[in-house]
Amino acid sequence: MSDEVAALAPKPDHVPDELVVDFDYVHPAGLKELGVYRAMKRLHDGPDIVWTPRYGGHWLVTRAEDVRFVQNNYEIFSHEEFMIPRQLMAFKPVPLAVDPPNHARYRAVLNPAFVPSAIARMREDARTLTIEITESLLAAGHCEFMSAFARIMPVTMFLRIVNLPLDRREEFVEWGIAIMSSYSVEERTASMVRVRNYLKTVIDEREGGDGEDLLTRVAGWRNNPRFESDEETMSMATLLFVGGLDTVASLLGYTVHYLAEHPELQQRLRDDKAIIPAACEEFLRRFGLSNTGRILTRDFEYKGVLFKKDEMIMVPNNLSGLDERLYPDPLEVQFDRGIGPMDHNTFGNGPHKCIGAALARAEIQVFLEEFVGRLPVFRLDPGKANTEHCGSVPGFDELHLRWN
Repeated sequence: MSDEVAALAPKPDHVPDELVVDFDYVHPAGLKELGVYRAMKRLHDGPDIVWTPRYGGHWLVTRAEDVRFVQNNYEIFSHEEFMIPRQLMAFKPVPLAVDPPNHARYRAVLNPAFVPSAIARMREDARTLTIEITESLLAAGHCEFMSAFARIMPVTMFLRIVNLPLDRREEFVEWGIAIMSSYSVEERTASMVRVRNYLKTVIDEREGGDGEDLLTRVAGWRNNPRFESDEETMSMATLLFVGGLDTVASLLGYTVHYLAEHPELQQRLRDDKAIIPAACEEFLRRFGLSNTGRILTRDFEYKGVLFKKDEMIMVPNNLSGLDERLYPDPLEVQFDRGIGPMDHNTFGNGPHKCIGAALARAEIQVFLEEFVGRLPVFRLDPGKANTEHCGSVPGFDELHLRWN
């Protein structure tokens, strides 16, 4: 990480002293001892909105209602800059870093891949793949879950959507991890250039093609009357690539870790398949992932706090679902909590709501049905260490399971 990024920023004059918290979202204090979510939740001991001198200095909203407010009000909290520090956004991902009205033109390119009929087909593909992987693991009695399942099933599903070679899955995952885990501007840019160079070859080959895959649709944007530059197609392709390689894998890691510590919940999922949709939403609430930023388009006062134009504010979805004001005993997973798809902020809100939300739900539900349903009671392997990281997308690096 560059010295410029690592240095603590001076406190602006308009930031009250009582709102200053030295908080590092990549390396939160207590991460190793408490894990990501308990370490993050310590922010709830302080003000609803805080300012940290880390990564150039930025605001954080810590409560669910404020996360939703920021996500819904893109006119004030723009998505045009969403990485903290902002130097990490070497290339502008489309449509993620484009606000309405232009945002809609790019979403229209991607939307057909996620209509209900397409999700229904992909759900059954995910089921077949999940059964195949699970059955292959059964006899061993143990596995390192991230490499044996979490980075296979959802990543394979993504590679099918974009029609990229499945035999390069491990290589692509390494590329994605290199991007998402690096908070050095130079390293992240170099990793991104490698991905973009590969994708440019793919886009060039598919231009004018009649394939149904997403990258062929992206290549077709070059022939749209509103096409402006090839940066648009490259940005859409890169966003798809990076976004498809880690989020569901991370969520599955946290889900199986919790279930390994709560065998009674495993058994309930096996005994009562009807509870699985509610269980899926509860895991999504409990293990919200992304920590993204917004940039202020103007001076704005909210809850007595003055934000200044061009300041950055972090929207921690992984903290939103832990808000005890909405969810009593928020660290506990309770299938009967009654959480529905609109009752948490995990997939975002407003125009930038995650385009892949329905597919993610389908994959998680299939996982709960088939992986959990087919394995005997599993537990954390007491002889192995599990490692975890925080940052823009938290997750496990290694997660070891054992069963009889």
